[in-house]
Amino acid sequence: MARVLIVEDEPSIVMAIRDEMSFEGFDIESASDGRIAIEKAREFQPDVLLLDLMLPGMNGFEVCRRLRPEMPDLWIIMLTARGQEVDRVLGLELGADDYVTKPFSLRELVARVKVGLRHKGGARARVTCKFGNIEIDPQSRRVVKNGAEVQLTRKEFDMLELLFERAGQVITRDEFLDKVWGEEVYVTHRAIDTHIAALRRKLEDDPNNPRHILSVRGLGYRLDRNLSES
Repeated sequence: MARVLIVEDEPSIVMAIRDEMSFEGFDIESASDGRIAIEKAREFQPDVLLLDLMLPGMNGFEVCRRLRPEMPDLWIIMLTARGQEVDRVLGLELGADDYVTKPFSLRELVARVKVGLRHKGGARARVTCKFGNIEIDPQSRRVVKNGAEVQLTRKEFDMLELLFERAGQVITRDEFLDKVWGEEVYVTHRAIDTHIAALRRKLEDDPNNPRHILSVRGLGYRLDRNLSES
């Protein structure tokens, strides 16, 4: 599920965008000022940022300037009531990918978000993902550890890919079941634990003391944030 962070201080606009994006199946979070937006972006790790320029405390330009170096793959769409060319140019120079002037059509905004996700998907397919001594090639579905290929089952790879895409976030057992097995397939939580144990045996240097695939008691699992991509 693609994640969208709405940064807007007008509650009625947030509600309208949230309703439309939720209907489209996106995972939505929101922030009402710039400083909170930066904190929430780091925590939520959105795929798309809908960023109002006129915000209390810290404007959208500054939010964009700070987040872009940290999140090079984040698709940033600036929202503003201003239509001057200088604002559009400055926003793009600071790293925004798209620009929508208020008032805007919600249908158009959804279309712009989907365009951004297609761009992100194409970029991700060409990237080799890394964490520690592990490399993942999403396009060929190959995993390499210390230069040697590691054979994963389809479910193991799908779980690892989900962990990587949501690095630093807790993924519950129910989420694994829904996203890897599907909502119509009945599998117990024990199956998740068994597959995680298999991943650790194949990928961790010490499966009994994992450094990357970590347990979160009573909730599920998360992948350590110490990641890089090349």
